[in-house]
Amino acid sequence: MKYLRFEKVTTTEEIHSKELQFPALTVCNLNILKKQFLVDQLKTNDAEGHDRGKGFCYVSEEAFLKESNTKDLSDIWANLGVTLPHLKNYGHKVYDLIVQCTYNSKDCFNQSIKEDLPLQTENITITDYPSTRLGYCHTIKLNQSTIGLVRRTGQTLGLTLTLNIERNEYWNLLSPEYGVRIMIHPQAAYPTVDRGGIVLHPGTKSYMSIRIREINRLPYPYGDCTESFDSSPLKELLKSKDENILKYHNYYTYEFCQLICREMFLLENCSCVEEQVNSTTSRFCNPCNKTDENCRDNFKKNFDDNDNNECNSLCKPACQDVRYDLTLSTSEWPNLEFQEFVLQRWPELIPDFVENNQTVKVNDTIQLNETFINKNFLRAHIFIQEMNYLRYNDKEAYTLPELFADLGGCLGLYIGVSLISIIELHELFLHIFLLFITKLNRSFNLESSKTNHYENNVSKGQSRSSVQLMNIQQKGYSDNFRPEGPTPPIFWMRERKE
Repeated sequence: MKYLRFEKVTTTEEIHSKELQFPALTVCNLNILKKQFLVDQLKTNDAEGHDRGKGFCYVSEEAFLKESNTKDLSDIWANLGVTLPHLKNYGHKVYDLIVQCTYNSKDCFNQSIKEDLPLQTENITITDYPSTRLGYCHTIKLNQSTIGLVRRTGQTLGLTLTLNIERNEYWNLLSPEYGVRIMIHPQAAYPTVDRGGIVLHPGTKSYMSIRIREINRLPYPYGDCTESFDSSPLKELLKSKDENILKYHNYYTYEFCQLICREMFLLENCSCVEEQVNSTTSRFCNPCNKTDENCRDNFKKNFDDNDNNECNSLCKPACQDVRYDLTLSTSEWPNLEFQEFVLQRWPELIPDFVENNQTVKVNDTIQLNETFINKNFLRAHIFIQEMNYLRYNDKEAYTLPELFADLGGCLGLYIGVSLISIIELHELFLHIFLLFITKLNRSFNLESSKTNHYENNVSKGQSRSSVQLMNIQQKGYSDNFRPEGPTPPIFWMRERKE
């Protein structure tokens, strides 16, 4: 039957909104750890008696290079024994990476950033996102209550970031490219940057226009989606392992479900993780620890390379999903003369734009090193393209009312039966039934009345007959015992008179 196939159709609708929420932004430097830390660590590891069981344990670049199993060294990062303290102490901090931030041409911080995360001001909140693959990333969220929701669009508005990649801190063996990775995502969502985002390089200004796409999927039996973590099978897995990750990150996305599912199985098998979703528990896997290294390698072979692993059955697409489609355009940046005018009005930024924090002034003008600027700095401008957004809705292809309509049409076509005739037929049967009940009640009442009348008459007749019998007996006794004898018949008395 067509109705039991549970087929669906997808409709597309463009909706105009009066206000939109500006998404969150996660920024990662493509360099995981600063070069100075790694160089110092190599020197320390080369000393006798050093405990190489923790952190970066190689004694030379050659020893680190030998750990790669690929010709293009694409897996070299996996051998870096990074820990959470390493990322926080030797990663690119927020005040190193974000030099300038404006929203709708107004300063995000009302001051230069000089402190570590978490950073919260009146207009903006920045939190950390540590990753063994991407390093020490930073998530920027605008305070919608103070800055307000987006009510106007265009590239003259939006969020503008000036970023410093600190090129001199790149370790050549670990960092094959220069730049930053940026991911746009919903404010409540956990940033799965390694599964998305775009890469920007220094010496450019990038314009990222955002179009919002909303997706509404149907659950079982029409589709295979998950409403939230509360209805996901993964929640039971986390409960069985006594993990409270969902206490801090409860916004469901398919990518985040896959991430924490994999981490839970890795934690179960190797007692360590690669993505520290909840920084209060668990530890990063340490390649310097042979037990961790062997366990993680076996896990990757048996789990990551298996298309039918448990996470594919535990994680399904979200029933309600929000996506951001980006259109990217770039230009050469900066115009040094224009930037000099900016620094004259914003002197707090001068140390960030001058190499070795040295400022050279000629006739009250700031001389900038063009090569230094082009190799270290980039600017990103993120804005909402339009107030319209696309909504994709899954709907039932064949509904229950349509089923009844088709049944009625078939009955009317083949046997001349319509819904009205069916109703009239039911009404006829109802009238016949009610008439039968009425007749039955009347017959029962009449029979009961006759029975009662008969019983009353019999009772009265018996009483009257008894009285008459007594009167007759008394009368006969009187007549028979009179002196003159019984009364003669009338006809005899008539004959005697004649």
